[in-house]
Amino acid sequence: MNIPLSSYSSSGAGSAATAGLVLLFMLIYFAVVFGIVGLLYMGIFTKAGRPAWGAFVPVYNGIKLLEIAGRPWYWFLLFFIPFAGIYFQIVWLNDLAKSFGKDAGYTVGLVLLPVVFAPMLSYGSARYLGPAAGQQFVAYPPSYPQGYAQAPMQQPPVQQPNGQQYR
Repeated sequence: MNIPLSSYSSSGAGSAATAGLVLLFMLIYFAVVFGIVGLLYMGIFTKAGRPAWGAFVPVYNGIKLLEIAGRPWYWFLLFFIPFAGIYFQIVWLNDLAKSFGKDAGYTVGLVLLPVVFAPMLSYGSARYLGPAAGQQFVAYPPSYPQGYAQAPMQQPPVQQPNGQQYR
């Protein structure tokens, strides 16, 4: 079957209009997504003492959220490593949850249902406690008395079969 080339349109006006329409819908979609993400994280920014407008700027908000959690800015680049980026994002979300006094269960919620748990963190009763990633392990919480950790352990003397005490 031979189709003459003159039957095809060479102007491409229909294809260009379709491509333009697709790009317009993509632009609207991404603007709405960035707006929703900004609203989700705006409360976190204000609780941490950062400007609220920073939550609406795509790359800037990621870097500032890393700062809020106590991680360095270059972790944002680590998120783009295939498979390893997933690990770094989970660690970051765990640090973000701990910065607001939440536990590992809340991290699971942030990973699996961020649309539910991020607004709870932003607009709920959680207070920002400071960056959690830089905190060291504390063996004795502040509620223990001061001399408790420094007092040596006294062991009772051990009785030997012959009646002598052994220390």
